[in-house]
Amino acid sequence: MSTAYELGYRDGRQAGYQKGVEDGKAAGIRDSVMPLALIVTPAVELPSLEIILLQPFRVLKQLGIYNFKIRTEHEVTVGDMNSAAIVIVLRSVEPRSIEVLRAANHAGKPTVYVIDDNFLEIPPGTPVSDYYRDPMRRQIFEALLREASLVKVDSRFFADYIRLYFNPRVTSFPSSVDFDLIDPVPKPSAPRPYVVIGYEGTQKDEDFAPVTPALIRVLQKYGKAVRLQFYGYAPQELLKFQQVSYSTGQIDYRTFMRILKGSEWDIGLAPLKDSMFNYCKTNNKFREYAACLIPGIYSISPPYVEHIVHGQTGYLVENTEEAWFQGLCAMIDNAVLRETIRIQAWGVSRQMFHVDACVANWREHVLHV
Repeated sequence: MSTAYELGYRDGRQAGYQKGVEDGKAAGIRDSVMPLALIVTPAVELPSLEIILLQPFRVLKQLGIYNFKIRTEHEVTVGDMNSAAIVIVLRSVEPRSIEVLRAANHAGKPTVYVIDDNFLEIPPGTPVSDYYRDPMRRQIFEALLREASLVKVDSRFFADYIRLYFNPRVTSFPSSVDFDLIDPVPKPSAPRPYVVIGYEGTQKDEDFAPVTPALIRVLQKYGKAVRLQFYGYAPQELLKFQQVSYSTGQIDYRTFMRILKGSEWDIGLAPLKDSMFNYCKTNNKFREYAACLIPGIYSISPPYVEHIVHGQTGYLVENTEEAWFQGLCAMIDNAVLRETIRIQAWGVSRQMFHVDACVANWREHVLHV
């Protein structure tokens, strides 16, 4: 005869199995009832997918508001298109992307082109400029801007540019920060006999043209009281100094954000050369620095002046060597100023860049749910 323990185990296992079946059916029903967003991406993996789309759409799905499916532009099928309530094309300028958008338009589907760089203004001489300056891809980019039901960008300046030249149907709101990802990461707070200045990004020689000589003057003035940390890119002229460290920074975005939050950076650098390409960029650096409790020094440029109050949520400087040197010295010498910016910028980031705020913007301006 079975013991009471065996009977209880059997009944519990059966109940657990039945609960799993019911939960699976409920999830399936929920997912099938929710409208579906088809997200079409380039074949290469992009940080923009995580930053702009996955963070808000994961929450939308968890809330039972909107489901989503991701396909590369070469994987999309007619079935994918038919099942979607909306088709979102991310950053692509390949022929297949305009084919997909036009097919969705023809099928009566709302289409959204999501873009965070103005490829028409990309300067020559960068690692990717030849690709985006190709005449065929420029034509495709313009067609996507013109023919999308809606264009979604991060900055008001870029939105005005698109509205003026290509499409009146454009919306702008910032991307999000996953605070659930970085909140558990402790922020180093022990006092140190030196100030750490940091930067992470791709090759930016032109952006750093006035900054590099200013940093050399800072290293000469402060000696061992200042350290520089670079990830992904470092001006070659700085690497000869013992106070400078450099890492290739080839890590995924979520890992990078945890590292940034746990860094010792007292000051973050965010230079942008004056150019139409840079004017249309997002406020990425401010969003990341503010969320990770890092006071930043920023170029006076549309992506930053749209969100930053000088001396309160960031330190804004003109793009000259002297302005950068004076701004760096002001931040190095004034710990109270750094703390003020650190705390106030963090508060702004929680209010403006939290995933919940981004979800609300997607619901109001794009999905209309």
